[in-house]
Amino acid sequence: MHASSANTEAPPAAVAAALLDLWRQVLSGSTRPLYALLAEADLSMTQLKLLHVLVECEREASVKEIAEQLSMSLPNASRTIDGLLQRGLVERREDEHDRRVKRVGPTPAARDLIDRVDTARLQGLEAWAEDLSPVQRTTLLDALSILPKTKERACP
Repeated sequence: MHASSANTEAPPAAVAAALLDLWRQVLSGSTRPLYALLAEADLSMTQLKLLHVLVECEREASVKEIAEQLSMSLPNASRTIDGLLQRGLVERREDEHDRRVKRVGPTPAARDLIDRVDTARLQGLEAWAEDLSPVQRTTLLDALSILPKTKERACP
């Protein structure tokens, strides 16, 4: 069902439903490279989210800040960080002003892994877009170009 928005305002719920449908279409069949990479890296979704937060933030964060950002308990965040530390994906140090605070940052290996995840996502999206007609690709690109750019994610 296609609704014309030429004379009417699209309700947010209708836009959300259409985006969810699009999201499902994009995900079906386009996630294989990403899932293969995640299986190879043997990362949980929680570990992946934590690495994304650290890499995107580009500064060290305290364990407490990370826990709050990801809506995790402090012990769960600490255990997740410990697992990533053992794998060489994060570095942890004492805060220079308060030794009770532990600062965590991504290693170059973590940055490389997140780059690989983003590349796998991009490849999946490209495979999905290849199945669109030239008119559909142009129309979609035009529609996406009028949307606001991603806001900077608040670092923890």
